[in-house]
Amino acid sequence: MLGLPLNTDAAHIRKKFLKLAKILHPDVFGRTDEEKDTATKYFSKMVSPAYQVLNSDRDRGEYLATLRIFAQTQKQKGTALTLSTEIAQKLYRLPHEITYTQFVEQVAPKQYETLESILEYTATLSELNLVYLMTQSSLSFTTGSSAAAPAFSQSPSQSPSQTVAQNGNGQPSVAPKPAQSPALRNLNMAELFIGKKQWTDALKELIAAEKLDPNNAKVYALKGLVQMNQNAAAIAKVSFQKALKLDPKEPTALKYINQVSAAQAQTPAKAPEKKGGLFGWGKK
Repeated sequence: MLGLPLNTDAAHIRKKFLKLAKILHPDVFGRTDEEKDTATKYFSKMVSPAYQVLNSDRDRGEYLATLRIFAQTQKQKGTALTLSTEIAQKLYRLPHEITYTQFVEQVAPKQYETLESILEYTATLSELNLVYLMTQSSLSFTTGSSAAAPAFSQSPSQSPSQTVAQNGNGQPSVAPKPAQSPALRNLNMAELFIGKKQWTDALKELIAAEKLDPNNAKVYALKGLVQMNQNAAAIAKVSFQKALKLDPKEPTALKYINQVSAAQAQTPAKAPEKKGGLFGWGKK
C-alpha cells in the first residue's frame, strides 16, 4: 500500500506516508466530491492502517515474520506461482534483491498518479513482493540500518533454478524447504532490535529463542553479537563458540569471534583490593 520494498527502514516509511497523506488529502484542488470521498477512503482504510503497523517496531517485526512464515510454508507445499504482470515475470527470471528494489521503484511512482490506478499498481507491487519472497533462500528482515543483520539474500551457491522448479503444467513452483525453526518469530524480532541497536530487547528475544530452539546456531551467534555490543566480550565469546560448535560455518560467529577474543585479551586483570578488618572495615 505504501509502494515501498519489504526491507525499507522506518525513516523512509514515515516519509512516504506523509507524502501519501498529502496526495490523498480531501482538499486537493480539482477533485469532485466523489473523488474526494474515494481518496479519503483509500487513506483511512488502507494507507493509514498499513502505516500504523509498519510504524511500530514490534508490529512491523511480527508482520514481516508472518510474511516469512507464509513464504516458507508455500515453498514446502510446492505452491506454483501464477503471475499476471510482465514485470513480476521478469523478476522471477532474474530474482535478486537489487532487481526487486529497482522494479518496486519503477512501479511505485505510478501507484497514486490517479485514483483509478491505485488498485492496479498495488496488485503489481504485491506480485513483485510475492516473487521476491518465494525466490529468496534466506529471509532476514531488518530496518536497513545494521550490517550485522543482513536483509533478504539469495544464497550465492544456489541459483534461481535450484530454488524454483517447474510443475507438471509448466508453471513455476518452489522446491520444498526444511521445517522452519520454532523460534523464527523471536529471531526476526531480535534481528529487528539489533538493527535498531536496542540490545536489551534483542537479548530478551534471543533468550526466548534459545528455549524454543536450543540447537539453533544462529540464536547463539546473534546472542554473541548483542553481548559484544554490551561490552561483555567474555560472554560473547562463549556464545560464538556455541554457535560454531553447532555450525562451523555460522557467518556471524565467524566474523566476530576473533574480535571479541582480541578485546578480551586486551582487558587488564583487576588488581585485588586490599581490605582489613571485618567486611573490609579498618583498611590499613
